[in-house]
Amino acid sequence: MKPTFFDKKTCGTCKKAKAYLDQKNVAFDVVDIINEPPSKEMLEKFIDEDNVKPFLNSRSAIYREMKLGQNLPDKKTAIELMLKDPNLIKRPFIVKGAVGSFGFKAEEFDNKWI
Repeated sequence: MKPTFFDKKTCGTCKKAKAYLDQKNVAFDVVDIINEPPSKEMLEKFIDEDNVKPFLNSRSAIYREMKLGQNLPDKKTAIELMLKDPNLIKRPFIVKGAVGSFGFKAEEFDNKWI
């Protein structure tokens, strides 16, 4: 089973992450995060109850408009907002079974996906 890579075509971080995985010969399935966002259950499984900030895309319009950096929502509210506007989900979001990651950090990818 290959990991599922939730992607947005215009996301520079997604492009870097895909290139990194390609360079390491890691096969993955790509899903458009805007048209096919992760399920509520999937987000609930991987988002930390005590700190939602690392799972939020601070570059999204809704993040700035709602000033989420200063007024962090609780997990339930954060997930509701993410489902309404998938741009709020930190990208890329990659999942395979019980393993998931948000964003791109080479060392985390090496530990989880390589």
